Amino acid sequence: MKRLSSIRPSNLVLLAAAPFIIYLFATSSKYLRSLIAILGIGNNAGPIFVGFLLVLSVAILGYLCARNARFLTAPGWLRFSALAALPAAVALAVLGFVAPQVLMPFAESVFFHALSENTSALIDRSSQTWVLFPEVVDQVQTGLQVLLPIYALVVASILLSGRLPVRTRGFAQLGFEILTGAALFYLMFMAHWQFATGVAITFRAAIFAYIFAAILGLIWVGLQSFKPKARTTVVYGCVSLALLGVSAFFFIQPQVKYELIGTLDARIAIVRGTPQAQADIIRFGEFEGGKDRQYRIRSAPNAASAVEQIETVDSVSGAFVPVGTNTKGYPVIWQTQFLPDNYRNPALAFAVFGFLLLTLTIGGAQHKLHPLAVGAEFFVDTIRGIPMLVIILYIGLPLAGAVKDATAGGIDMTNMTRGIIAISVGYSAYMAEIFRSGIEAIPRGQIEAGGSLGLSRWQTARLIILPQALRIVTPPLGNEFIAMIKDTSLLSILSVRDMTQRMREFQAASFLPFAPFNTAAILYVVITLGCASFLKWIERRTAREDR
Repeated sequence: MKRLSSIRPSNLVLLAAAPFIIYLFATSSKYLRSLIAILGIGNNAGPIFVGFLLVLSVAILGYLCARNARFLTAPGWLRFSALAALPAAVALAVLGFVAPQVLMPFAESVFFHALSENTSALIDRSSQTWVLFPEVVDQVQTGLQVLLPIYALVVASILLSGRLPVRTRGFAQLGFEILTGAALFYLMFMAHWQFATGVAITFRAAIFAYIFAAILGLIWVGLQSFKPKARTTVVYGCVSLALLGVSAFFFIQPQVKYELIGTLDARIAIVRGTPQAQADIIRFGEFEGGKDRQYRIRSAPNAASAVEQIETVDSVSGAFVPVGTNTKGYPVIWQTQFLPDNYRNPALAFAVFGFLLLTLTIGGAQHKLHPLAVGAEFFVDTIRGIPMLVIILYIGLPLAGAVKDATAGGIDMTNMTRGIIAISVGYSAYMAEIFRSGIEAIPRGQIEAGGSLGLSRWQTARLIILPQALRIVTPPLGNEFIAMIKDTSLLSILSVRDMTQRMREFQAASFLPFAPFNTAAILYVVITLGCASFLKWIERRTAREDR
């Protein structure tokens, strides 16, 4: 009974219902197929999971060994892990030579999904199931048999690093910890989990978004703490006026003249690279004589091709081309002039930033606040008023597309990255308020004491304020993480194949009315209750350390 009393009531209810849930999935093929689809259990999942567990165990022991090397007096469990790390690494390296078939399914899966499945020349697409070419598989096995002994040597070097001179020992041990930590990080957050892809994507999206949201939240809180100085208003006012001046310079650049020629009976050819705003004017008939009706348009590689299509393509009767390229004397329907994108885009960007900074400067001067503090407060209040789904759609679709166009395809974010950024931006506003409440709970006298000891603002924040504030805000930060796990389901709107998206795909393919939705609900309940229990344990441990 004492053991049961230590279990949270909600977990106790879940444990009581566990036999019925297990029986449901074991006896119903509908629920079992739903579970497999939503978790993302792929082909050959069993052998891949075994190889993953073996590699992950050695990676964890190697990282703990590196951590132990940096402690003079480490806990007993950490010392035991350090002693077990080298035998485990050597055993895994030997296994890679003696029985490579145990580790190769996982290694092949990770390597295969690290490639571009549609363009890589290392993938055999001749069969229905795409696989690596046999010679590529041999190279993967050779690489595995090289990496595992190297990792065993790294672990051995960690154990011997204590004999290095004092000056180099600290740097070497830190390097070993970073190296082993990077290997563990890759396995946990980057490597493909063929045995549970849906769960991996859900957790990784939530964890990365949580980390970035916390960083952004601390940045907003830090900006809100800025205090204006005597020349702050003058400096920021000059910067904003300079930005507006640069914008005006781009706006006064020469405009280009275009004309709409031919007739409006069929499609209109648009030269590739024509600004979207001008193409929309043609498409929706917003030009003089267009009668506000919609017209179909057709892309042309250049002006000469657009003019030629009027004569050679039956479905094209007009073209929107630069003035002077109408070499065949087609009638002119409408003329206009506009600023090219290479001038218009920077002009608008500098104008927006300049006007925004000028507004923040004026507002800060009126209320005796720093302009950046006003901007941070405005951001927090604005983001909290926008639904999370709207933020995800805005960042994931138009904003990501604009960034791709502005960089000429140099920055082309995946849907997963777009979703993580969107959730981070949305939750950073809430986390900023949580951090601010925790910081304001610290007595003012402690901050003044840090200043009297000669500590800078950064040292005072790092050594005095943040350690105490983080203990205070641990419960609400945990609630934000649980909410973030649930809100990762919104990323399915961007076709991110998390558990919710896989549920939708399976339901659409199977036409089952209840099984996919019930299965997803059960999985989310299990995950959130597990995270809540872990966070409650952290909260109790933090409270015990405070006492």
